[in-house]
Amino acid sequence: MPDWPAWLTVLLLATNLLSLVALFFVTRRMLKLRRQKKRAFTFSEYPVRKVKLEEVAPCFEMTRYGPSPDSEVRFIGGEGVVASLSDRESWVMAALSKNVKRVFEFGTCSGKTAHVFAQNAAPDSEIFTLTLHPDDLAATEFGLGDDKEHRDIAVAESSFETFYYNGQASEKHIRQIFSDSKSYDEESLRGSVDLIFVDGAHTRSYVESDTRKALNMLTDDGVILWHDYKPDAPDVFAFLNELSKTLPLMHIADTDLVMYRRVKES
Repeated sequence: MPDWPAWLTVLLLATNLLSLVALFFVTRRMLKLRRQKKRAFTFSEYPVRKVKLEEVAPCFEMTRYGPSPDSEVRFIGGEGVVASLSDRESWVMAALSKNVKRVFEFGTCSGKTAHVFAQNAAPDSEIFTLTLHPDDLAATEFGLGDDKEHRDIAVAESSFETFYYNGQASEKHIRQIFSDSKSYDEESLRGSVDLIFVDGAHTRSYVESDTRKALNMLTDDGVILWHDYKPDAPDVFAFLNELSKTLPLMHIADTDLVMYRRVKES
């Protein structure tokens, strides 16, 4: 070994250590990006069964030219919109809302998704969308174990008192509800909603409460969709993984959407 000065040996060791630390963080970042792109863990799939679009609804069956014309919808791209769905997710949501009579959305945020529902649902449809009014943020009822980061996100996304659909033709179909979802009484809609979107506060106590109310409102052959099924939303992710043990949930490929379709008993 060369007779290097002590300071040079220390410098080389420090440089190697810094290189290893940098490699660790770069590798961790790359694996996280891979997980987000694949919507799976590094070496395994997420627990909820992943399905292709063709398994979600007949309108998504592929032809030799690509997606069936039955999947054609009207929607707005997600660029620059607060808490927006991806374009693929918007397409799925819009296609599933075609011809349904009643839709219920937990979590209005900007009102863009409610607008998309109204643009694609039946001409005599009713779109119910629920959010907390900005003046009533103190009314939230978070549980002690709720994820802190998503508590703050939920409050930030309740900053709207006017919405994307205001002044649009879609507005006449939309019933805006200002309420904390835990306080909302869904009994008047029991068994009467065809499509329900759960995208409110992404904390354990709220997603449990919203899901319980969604199941109560759902028609015999209705559909529930949950958004943000990913480890970055830990309370939603854990809850849906547990729920999949008792309900046949499906994770729609290349989205953060989980779907449940109730099958009418014969």
